[in-house]
Amino acid sequence: MSTHLYIATAKKQYGKLAKGMFVEITIRNASRPPTQKEVLEAINEKYGDKTAVNGLSLSNFDIAKQ
Repeated sequence: MSTHLYIATAKKQYGKLAKGMFVEITIRNASRPPTQKEVLEAINEKYGDKTAVNGLSLSNFDIAKQ
């Protein structure tokens, strides 16, 4: 089974989300990039509740596979 690590970095300020904030997201057993929900949940878990709000698009992030 494969495991892939992605880093999602904010490209611009959006509410409490500041440019440059990033999270690492591990995807197991799939080669797909993280979903919008996975990115938002990871941001809120790392930086605090309501840092990333619903409606925040994946286009606001640079997502790089490591």
